[in-house]
Amino acid sequence: MNIITSHNALDFDGLASMVAAGILYPSAVKVFSGTLSRHVKKFMALYKDLINIKTPKEIDLDQIRRMIVVDTASINRLGHLKNIAARENMEFYIYDHHPESEDNLIGNIVEIHKVGAATTILVEEIKRQHMPVSAFDATILALGIYEDTGSLLFTSTTPRDIEAAAYLLEMGANLAVVANFMEQSFSGEQRQLLQDLLKNTRHYNVKNTEIIISHTTTDEFIHGLDALTHRLLEVENAEVAFVAAAMKGKTYVVGRSRSNNINVNEVLDKLSGRGHAKAASATVKDLELEKIIDTILSEAENKAKPGLLARDIMSSPVKTLSGDISMEEAGKTMLRYGHTGMPVVDGDRMIGVISRRDVGKARVHELAHAPVKGFMTSGVWTARPDTPVNEIQKLMVEYDIGRLPIVENGRLFGIVSRTDILRTLHGDEYPEDHEVLYSSGGAEQENCLNLMQDRLPARILSTLRIAGQIAEEMECRVYCVGGFVRDLFLRLPDFDVDLVVEGEGIVLATKLAERLGGKARIHDRFKTAVIILPDGLRVDVATARTEYYEFPAALPSVERASIKEDLYRRDFTINTLAVALNPDKFGELIDYFGGRKDLEKGYIKILYNLSFVEDPTRILRAIRFEQRYKFSIEPDTLRFARDAVARRLLDKLSYARIMHELILILDEKDPVPSLERMKEIGVWAYIFPEIDLDRLDWNELRRIPVINAWWDERYQMTHIKQWLIYLMLMVSDIPKEKALPAVQRFFTSREVAKSVEESFLAPELAEYFFRQDDLAASVIDEHIGNWSREGIIFLLRCIKDENTWKKVVNYLDLKVEVKLAISGQDLKELGVKPGPIYSFLLAELYKMKLDGKISTREEELKTLKNMLEEEKYINAVHN
Repeated sequence: MNIITSHNALDFDGLASMVAAGILYPSAVKVFSGTLSRHVKKFMALYKDLINIKTPKEIDLDQIRRMIVVDTASINRLGHLKNIAARENMEFYIYDHHPESEDNLIGNIVEIHKVGAATTILVEEIKRQHMPVSAFDATILALGIYEDTGSLLFTSTTPRDIEAAAYLLEMGANLAVVANFMEQSFSGEQRQLLQDLLKNTRHYNVKNTEIIISHTTTDEFIHGLDALTHRLLEVENAEVAFVAAAMKGKTYVVGRSRSNNINVNEVLDKLSGRGHAKAASATVKDLELEKIIDTILSEAENKAKPGLLARDIMSSPVKTLSGDISMEEAGKTMLRYGHTGMPVVDGDRMIGVISRRDVGKARVHELAHAPVKGFMTSGVWTARPDTPVNEIQKLMVEYDIGRLPIVENGRLFGIVSRTDILRTLHGDEYPEDHEVLYSSGGAEQENCLNLMQDRLPARILSTLRIAGQIAEEMECRVYCVGGFVRDLFLRLPDFDVDLVVEGEGIVLATKLAERLGGKARIHDRFKTAVIILPDGLRVDVATARTEYYEFPAALPSVERASIKEDLYRRDFTINTLAVALNPDKFGELIDYFGGRKDLEKGYIKILYNLSFVEDPTRILRAIRFEQRYKFSIEPDTLRFARDAVARRLLDKLSYARIMHELILILDEKDPVPSLERMKEIGVWAYIFPEIDLDRLDWNELRRIPVINAWWDERYQMTHIKQWLIYLMLMVSDIPKEKALPAVQRFFTSREVAKSVEESFLAPELAEYFFRQDDLAASVIDEHIGNWSREGIIFLLRCIKDENTWKKVVNYLDLKVEVKLAISGQDLKELGVKPGPIYSFLLAELYKMKLDGKISTREEELKTLKNMLEEEKYINAVHN
């Protein structure tokens, strides 16, 4: 395991450097080494769900092999990870800007530069490698540079810091957010002035926006009133601040705002002030301080726009969980709907809140089966619909609250999450926690009966009608769904029938099997069944479960709501199509998520942005479907796929799941475009980093289907593992000692290992065959007689000489036709004692028959008798 870490008492430069290192090393895990500074802690309280950083307790420390250390090189500053860093053979990549010291780590990569911020070093590398940086990440990186360089004013600031900051601004860094979390240093005079301002601060609520006004008087002119106003705004945690300072016969007025509701330049316009909406100032003569303050307050009240309230940003209606469901099911529900937490209800009364972190703890303690009410947080903070948004933000930061229920008259009215608050801070640039991507215009109404009658075999159409009749008898509804419906519209043959039942799926499957004379294999755990009919037709049946509520105390949605919930769990919109089978609506298309339009557009589109988080294998499936149907991955879907890859979600998959998807890709008619796409998106690095796709001969890859087709036609053998041949070709380009372990990560069977070993022998063997003047079939058989079919096909690919090709093909033809007429029974009748000699003698006869030296049973017996009289065979028999 590779980890990214920084120093104890983490500041923003350390945090930003960790985020930057995460861009450069996406497979590494970010880990805090110890405590956080006050401002970083405040920052993480809001953004913890968007910046995935673990504590040492959350990872297996024994698995760490490399530490990427940023903003420090000192082992003594690594807090809880100091002992880990002291281990022998630990590798270090170091990025730092502090002077070297005696306790510095010795790194494999050491980048220590005299710049104002360590983040600058990493930003330069990101820029050099042309790596994408989101606006959100750019904001964090800018925060690191601005903090450690005093907003680029400290003498330690270098041109490199300024260039890095400029680059981040180009990438969309939000300076308003940077300013919101900055710390500043002041002189002694400035600190005294700040104390006076704090003492004289008055708070006002102007149209739901909290403003502060303060004043001071001093005989001397003190610079930095703008910075002091900003610090006052931060310390008092207000949204708008005005400061009036009487100094040497003049009153200097400064306004600062982080709210869109009050533009400070408009307020100070009455005092002949100048500036812009967020920062303005005025210099006033011959006006008393109190009158200046009255003017500011009066103008603020006149110019202010109504501030946002909870009801303006909350989500409503609220999806809820019953306190009796299991923690495991609660976790799946939150992941499915993109929520980091959900309210728990008992009837119409909210009794608590459960979060994904609670679910994680339950899993750690093997209590995922336990009911939610045993883990939920009760006595939670709530707010009213008319609570100002800035008050909600303060509550979330102060008490580390991820979501705040909005309650009115004892009833859950809505919920405000961190995401809602971040939206008010960042506008369109904030990273969505959950975003629906499909077109939600209701289910499209279309009847597919004519298409079904035109495209489906009569036996399948009849089976679907009978399934619908049984569902009607059971007073439930049944639909055919997924790829079957998708390929029906694409006019492609796909007769693997998938049914979803709103009701008892297992009961319907049993009745359908009985009525059609088939057999049903039941899977009680998953509430599914597989029906095998006498003609070999396979029908998969699943139960659609309605587990979620549209609002508190509502009855569960039924009928189409159930099928809608089931379809919502699927990977892509084109796979969410369903066709009703009940007699009253037979053939009616169900299209809640715009799958029909996406088929027409040729789009592969996920339903919501957390789809790849829920199941990262969907990235591989998206690529496979895109290339199979000559579609395009929809732009937002592609963006989320790249983001999931960058977040190293593929690392969390088991090798078995990756293997399954890889086999499906390599078994496509032409998998080459999918391989190229995997490389482009960044997926390949998580599968076979040992294989450099750029070095592969794509023309050779494209020869494989041609050779396979030739083989199938010539030998009528359709059970060739095409995926294995592609795999053999890809690994043959790397050293054998690296290839075999790489393959064995995914494929543990001896059969695969044997074929891969044959792929390394094939080139030399092809050359050996070419050099033989008289290449007998028996000689070929000695070398490849027990090879796998895939190994032989790979060998044919390696043969470039036409004459050698013909000889090997002639051998393969003979191998299909030539069979010995005699057996061990004949040897026994000739007095040969049973043992290994049987195989030896029969093998010798087989070679002669391959070479055409014998052909009939009589010749075989005659030759055998002669062999038994020859000395070398006599010795073999007796030995």
